[in-house]
Amino acid sequence: MTNLFIFLINERRQIPDTPVRYIHYDVTSKESYSLDSVGKHGFGMTMEVGPQPHGVVRSNIYTTMKSGVQYMLDWVHFFNSGVIFDGGFMDVFTVVKHIDYPRDGETHNITAAIHPQLQDRDFCLLRPGDPLFQTFSGETLRYTGSEPLYPFFINESAYYEKGIALCLARKRRVKIPSLITIWPSKYIHNG
Repeated sequence: MTNLFIFLINERRQIPDTPVRYIHYDVTSKESYSLDSVGKHGFGMTMEVGPQPHGVVRSNIYTTMKSGVQYMLDWVHFFNSGVIFDGGFMDVFTVVKHIDYPRDGETHNITAAIHPQLQDRDFCLLRPGDPLFQTFSGETLRYTGSEPLYPFFINESAYYEKGIALCLARKRRVKIPSLITIWPSKYIHNG
């Protein structure tokens, strides 16, 4: 239901100037570390708006998050009111793997930064041979994967301690069926 939920929010009302993307983590509830681990049937949803440095409040990020939460509440209202939602297609990014920063073999200190050509290019296709890291001595380290993938959460400071420089995902187009909410009469309150 989560992917349907996000699609329907996105179709019903757009968040101005804000791309909405669905990231699918194909993990068990034991491996999960976010809200999907507490949702009914393993479904859950997390909204992230950013990037925003830790400890900083930016009005544009706050406003976008507030709008997003309102859109989710509106969807629940529409769903509970029996609204018909048209189907359609949406892009889904399924996480394939995480890549750590290059590290010193003895000290485990980071020895390279995200390459300038990759920085701030979340959800842009990364092809084998593209620049991935730039060592502190200036050498370019290239992506050596066997297939093009989509990077996201690039250089997020919250992931440094987890050993994640970026996540890589496959993009696929998913058909979402139309949804008609029909409530049994015992749940309908008439006045």
